[in-house]
Amino acid sequence: MFIQALLVALIVAVAFNDRVFLHTFMYRPIVIGPLVGLVFGNLNIGLQVGVAVELMFLAVIWVGTAVPPDETLSAAFATSIACATGSPEIGIATALPISFVGQIFRQTKFSTVYEWTMRKVEKAASIADGKGVILWTTIIPAIIESLLFGIPTFIGVYYGAEAVQAFINFIPQWLISGLAAGAGLLGAVGVALLLGTVKDKSLWPYFLIGFVFASYLGVNMIGIAIIAVTCVAINYLADKNKVSNEEVEEFEVEPEDNSYRVLTKKDLWKTFWYGMAIESGNSATKQEANGFLQAMIPTLDKVYEDPAERAEAYERHCELFLTEGRVAELCVGISCAMEERNAIKKDIDPESINALKVALMGPLAGIGDSLIHGTIRPIIAGLACSMITASGFNNPTGAILFVVLMTAITFAIRYLGIFKGYEGGLSLVSKMQSGGLLNSLTRYAGIAAFVVCGGFISALVYVTLNVQYVNGDTIISLQKTLDDLIPNLIPLIYTMIMYWLINKKKINIVLLMFITILIGVAGVALGILA
Repeated sequence: MFIQALLVALIVAVAFNDRVFLHTFMYRPIVIGPLVGLVFGNLNIGLQVGVAVELMFLAVIWVGTAVPPDETLSAAFATSIACATGSPEIGIATALPISFVGQIFRQTKFSTVYEWTMRKVEKAASIADGKGVILWTTIIPAIIESLLFGIPTFIGVYYGAEAVQAFINFIPQWLISGLAAGAGLLGAVGVALLLGTVKDKSLWPYFLIGFVFASYLGVNMIGIAIIAVTCVAINYLADKNKVSNEEVEEFEVEPEDNSYRVLTKKDLWKTFWYGMAIESGNSATKQEANGFLQAMIPTLDKVYEDPAERAEAYERHCELFLTEGRVAELCVGISCAMEERNAIKKDIDPESINALKVALMGPLAGIGDSLIHGTIRPIIAGLACSMITASGFNNPTGAILFVVLMTAITFAIRYLGIFKGYEGGLSLVSKMQSGGLLNSLTRYAGIAAFVVCGGFISALVYVTLNVQYVNGDTIISLQKTLDDLIPNLIPLIYTMIMYWLINKKKINIVLLMFITILIGVAGVALGILA
């Protein structure tokens, strides 16, 4: 158990560093579950727990300064317990309580530890000490993330499995079956959360398209994804045709003189890699200021020859900054262009640099949170979960595909933000807003989300009624009768109830998760659910 606990702790340490640096999304339960399962030599259980916990947190978004329950520690501990006891149901049942422990650790980190490192960064910035900024933004936080979450994980896994196993010996079978039934319904909460992220309610017909194709025609989630892409393509072509048929006013734009620019592609690539730490060392008071400053170091060191001016620029980027970490690179790219112009041509008010960052924080946060965390990530995660489920929890291809796709998408967003942000400068923002590009992207993402959510009802929400009508030799199953009428009717109804409670009644999702588990337990105990 010592080696297993050590390996699980290492996985957790790497995952928490991935959360604040590379952001390949390997910290998600769908990846953590199978990795921990492999450590215990039980990939099947790892995949089961990983899928179940992923669905719990499918569309939980970290908005602003609010710290949600932690899915990484939750998945690691739940999988360890499940593997140690041989019961996925027990492991899944522990996921939510453990997530609150992770939440406390993260809140403490932001409000205490990283307030201290932030002061160290400010001191380094006052003398334009780039190495000092990197030390307290990247190196020290990486050590803190590893120790703060790795050590408790080791202790919990090493000493906790035996205690849990002793407890399990006293648990009746009906309770374990009830936990499994509740876990099958948890997907409804995740799907409901995802539906709620799409504000354009005119897109509901696309939900029906996904549901009908999946439930009535038996199309798998890969097919549903293709249908979603097709729907988006049709809408895109329709919009393009509409624009082409409209009379568009033509005007000439005077080309901007960029001959003064000295930053090279090599400098921008350096900015790209420095910007990976945009969410590292985030403090409660300054949020992403540390990471933003580190991303700016290659530019500031190159364009400001005067040490005093360079230190002033360093300190300028110590101010509060908070937006979605991937789209934040657009602000970095634009800020690089503005700092370069300010240093060389001196025709920019330095205060306008921070003013623009502040102006962009809100809109970019809304776009990044809704598109990346509210649409793209849940859709790809849901598809990955369905692939794993379809394999009988024996094939991790879905988890691998999830990491590959999310890494490619987030790296592309980072790249475009820095390179196109620098290239376009201030004019890029106005072009995106005036052209309606952002609104169109949001709408297309909503169409895809609704189609896929319709398919998720059959792929990710499970319930089996155990109610039968018996009259002599005649046995009528309520479950079969409902399936003949409308396949997946109960999962559909339960998902819609969750949607109503979350979005209309504003019921806390954690409470709904607990209620869902209790419904499963009560249903099995009463003989209503199987």
